[in-house]
Amino acid sequence: MFATVGPVIAVADLVEHCRAHLEPEDVERLVGWLAWRTGRNQALAGDGPPLVRLERAVARWLGDEERTLLLEWMRRRRDLGLGQVPR
Repeated sequence: MFATVGPVIAVADLVEHCRAHLEPEDVERLVGWLAWRTGRNQALAGDGPPLVRLERAVARWLGDEERTLLLEWMRRRRDLGLGQVPR
């Protein structure tokens, strides 16, 4: 009935994955997508480099389950050689 979620993913886990596997412009696109998906203004992620903005967005806008599902989805896409930023 409901999807099973693996272990809870910390903010740092998601940010480290992005640091290792995404280019800065992809991180910016991810911040934009998160803003759109959560109904927030992208400017609320603050100033700074893309990974700093991502960390703020993930910490403030996503709950434990949402972070976990997002990272699991990104890892599956990476393993398939597909883009890791939702469109």
